[in-house]
Order: sequence, then structure tokens, then C-alpha cells
Amino acid sequence: MFKMVFFLLVLLGASLYFPQTRPVVLEYLGPVMNPVLGWQTKGEMGRIARELQTVTREGGDLPSPGASFQAWITRNFLGRATSDAWGSDYTLRVWEDSVGVISNGPDLEIDTADDIVLSAVRQRRRRDR
Repeated sequence: MFKMVFFLLVLLGASLYFPQTRPVVLEYLGPVMNPVLGWQTKGEMGRIARELQTVTREGGDLPSPGASFQAWITRNFLGRATSDAWGSDYTLRVWEDSVGVISNGPDLEIDTADDIVLSAVRQRRRRDR
């Protein structure tokens, strides 16, 4: 039984690794995989948001949304951190008092109900007295 489960896990991992087979596998396993992929994406987004908070707290300039944000992620994070678990690039939104990191979610479309939005308060550097 262990060998069968191990074989199925290896097969699943291999099919998710190759871009040609990933959409087919995710279509069938989406209801099972999406919660796991969402958890993974939220964790990665949390690390990105904390780093953005550090930048503002230390008086640095935030990257601009778009290509500048993608380049910033590539410089500051290892691996495929520029995209969520479904392969869509993260989006940055900057408000006066906070920043938001956004994933398009499982449907791969922006501004839909399944988007994952993680916002963090922009911390300003304290002035020395």
C-alpha cells in the first residue's frame, strides 16, 4: 500500500512540475488543491508584505506597481516568488496608510471574488528626538 501511495504522489508531483500537464491536473484536482495552494500563496504574500513594511519603516521608497514591483520581488526573494501558486504575477497596490499584495487566485483573473488580498500598514520611520 505504501508503494502505491508513494508512486501516486511522485506521479502527481511530476505532473504538476511540467507546465504542459499542470492545467489538466489542476482542473481535476482544483477543489482539493486550491485550499493548499491558497495557504501557500498567503504565506508568501505575508513575507512580501513584511518586507514592504521594513522598506517604509527604514525610510526607503516602495517599488511602483507593475514591472518595478516584479523586479523588486526578484531581487529580494529566491525562487518563483514573483508569482502565486497558480502562476499569476503578484500585484502591488499602495494606499496612503497601507500596501496590498494581491493574488488573482485560482481563476487567474483580477478583481474577482476569489482574489487573495493581503494588506499591511505602512510603518513610518520614527524621528530621533
